Amino acid sequence: MAIHKLNPQTEVIADKQFMNSTELDKLYAQVKEDKKIELGPAEVDLFLVYPNISKKRPAKVIKCNREMKHYSGNDFILEFSGELWDMIDKETRYNLMWNTILHCNAEFKTKTQEWKFSISKPNYTDYYQISDKQGSEWHKTVQATASSLYDLDPKNENQVSLF
Repeated sequence: MAIHKLNPQTEVIADKQFMNSTELDKLYAQVKEDKKIELGPAEVDLFLVYPNISKKRPAKVIKCNREMKHYSGNDFILEFSGELWDMIDKETRYNLMWNTILHCNAEFKTKTQEWKFSISKPNYTDYYQISDKQGSEWHKTVQATASSLYDLDPKNENQVSLF
């Protein structure tokens, strides 16, 4: 059986196109530095997914299992819906990246002397951390953009989730 690895430039799988982006890489590094986010030795890869992850999902964090870690070298994969990403402004992109990174947890276990990586459970603490500093307009911008882009009715607009 052949092993399939993602091409680091562009790959199409099941009608989804996965693209690396230097913009994502730079923004990830900038947000981590600006907000003093420590993920220890975690290896993170970032992708734009075209046309989208889903109509109601602007971003997604995947914690790599040991097989994915073995083949990709990554501990986390951060995905962003490409069409939505292309439509939002730089400030909203920054806040979406910040919110997404906050879902990655890296904890050093002194007992085993190993790093443990996990995804934080959805909670509003991260959202309020950003909202206190940036306001909540960025979240509304993401919802409104997704709603407009995918012709969601008003009741579904509120289902565009960052958690």
